[in-house]
Amino acid sequence: MANLTTSAGDNGVAGNAALPAAVVTGTLAADNFTDTTSGNTNALRHSVAKTSFGYGSAVAASEVFSETAGFRTAYSGVEADSPAVTRTA
Repeated sequence: MANLTTSAGDNGVAGNAALPAAVVTGTLAADNFTDTTSGNTNALRHSVAKTSFGYGSAVAASEVFSETAGFRTAYSGVEADSPAVTRTA
């Protein structure tokens, strides 16, 4: 399900819930990252750090996400999550 920004002045905005609001399951790598929180429209943004070597040995990629209340975009109707997150509630 899309988490589109709504009109706010000349911009778009997503979310106004107190942080942290998201209850997430799954991972981005497994393509099953899901927010199960009812009514949460805060923006969820992913980052993945991948290092080929750490202290002389290979290390796995690490996945983190951030949740932003009041996330603003230049236009309304833009997807606030990056990449798009499944929202089940």
